[in-house]
Amino acid sequence: MKRMAIFLALVLLAVRSDSFAQTDAAASRAISVAQILEGNLAATGGLDAHKAVRTLKATGNIKLPNNHILGDYVFLFKAPAADLLRVQVISHGTTWTGHRNEEHIQRSTGQGAKVMNGAGMEIIEQSMMSLLEWDVRDYSKIELIGKAQVQNRLALALRFTPKKGDPQVRYYDTETFLLVRMDQMQRLPQPKGLPEGLYAVTTYFQDYRQFGSLKLPGKIAVSHTMDDLIFELASVKKDEEIPESAFRD
Repeated sequence: MKRMAIFLALVLLAVRSDSFAQTDAAASRAISVAQILEGNLAATGGLDAHKAVRTLKATGNIKLPNNHILGDYVFLFKAPAADLLRVQVISHGTTWTGHRNEEHIQRSTGQGAKVMNGAGMEIIEQSMMSLLEWDVRDYSKIELIGKAQVQNRLALALRFTPKKGDPQVRYYDTETFLLVRMDQMQRLPQPKGLPEGLYAVTTYFQDYRQFGSLKLPGKIAVSHTMDDLIFELASVKKDEEIPESAFRD
């Protein structure tokens, strides 16, 4: 039962909702994975600009599509391998999720949300972290699996298989090479004796704008249940001092 659930979730990562990724041999021959990744780096500021980011602090609001504000967030990054997403939900509490080297960070206060709209905070943290990645050597395999329609535009789908953890599928616009969508696997622990909860969560990257030397999405929309959960970016500050204590579990 557990193996079947994992298999079905992997399938969901490759074919989801109304934009199915379909294998296209001609497309695979016409462009390589390296060219897609290089195009994405060029579109978002260039390799040198990404390498130069020592620290980054992004802040914004968490909203529903009707602009109702649920809370706010702060995303911290410190090169080479520390990041943290802090989510504060109004009248509930705060959750911190991130990584320091290979150490997982997870803590909360009060009724801090660990899952919102069916997406765990680690799904959103990984979505934000993917925008700053320029070194992909931690993945055991990256492969072009086909093309898909993403919000009425054609995109190339790459499946990223990490050395640890679940694979994910990222979609890059065929014209701009901007990352426009990511499918990730959500795992939810269940009471003893029941199979683990397992399903795919889709994240959309929208409204790209220039923030200093980097081009980043102004909105990240996480979609699983009826309403999207929108992380709206308000400000980005680079190269400010971030103490190591910020990444303490």
